[in-house]
Amino acid sequence: MRLTKILKDKIISHAWDDFPSECCGLIVQDMMDGGVHYVRLPNISPDPANSFEIDPQDYAEIEYSFGILAIVHSHPNGEPLPSEADKVQMGLHGVDWVIVGLGHTPTGAIYCDIKTHKPEAYTAPLLGREYHHGVQDCYTLVQDYYNRELGIELPNFPRVDDWWEDEHHEPLYQNNFVKAGFEVVSDPQKHDVILCRVGRTHHINHALIFLGDGKLTSEATPDCVGDCLILHHPHGRLSVREIYGESWQKRTALVLRHRQFVRFGETTA
Repeated sequence: MRLTKILKDKIISHAWDDFPSECCGLIVQDMMDGGVHYVRLPNISPDPANSFEIDPQDYAEIEYSFGILAIVHSHPNGEPLPSEADKVQMGLHGVDWVIVGLGHTPTGAIYCDIKTHKPEAYTAPLLGREYHHGVQDCYTLVQDYYNRELGIELPNFPRVDDWWEDEHHEPLYQNNFVKAGFEVVSDPQKHDVILCRVGRTHHINHALIFLGDGKLTSEATPDCVGDCLILHHPHGRLSVREIYGESWQKRTALVLRHRQFVRFGETTA
């Protein structure tokens, strides 16, 4: 999609208005007269300085009335290049993305650059992926592991960051892993999901994947030593393999096995 000077000026103005938070909006085409416009939208992300989120209702209402040509957002004090989470979302939405990189250099100079990116299918690695809650978090890692390693599709479920700190919130992990076809077992074996409590929390809030030997078949990974290894995605960090040692065992609340791996007559916890 070609960005006119008028569109660029409107997008850059929005990006500076919302700086140092990320701005977001849509480039749309009027279905009646063919006119192309930029629509500013509120960023409803709980962490607007580092991410953006468009209200799904706003997106749906605009999509009903206009043709959506591009999704727009800014990278304050960053470059106009897609992050790993951006790449994942770009592949899902299938429209151009326009990213504005703007801010101040170490010497205090002001800079601003804007680029358009074509959507391409992208899959983040299981090991070493960036953390973005709801897009790439510990449950998304479980979804992708089961899809790539085992050919099993697990359902997604909506979630907001820090939901586990609300004592009145639905216990998402217990409820949704049951809906996804998991059963409680006593001891972990390869591919099992281990649900843990991390930090002060009202609900189980973290999922580990028990790998045993630590090997993955869907991607090349460095060799590792041990037969009691887990794969997980810590909050705010890269996904990692590590030993399922005493610290994790103390945090463990439930061990779950997908029904495809529960043997007939096996005793569940």
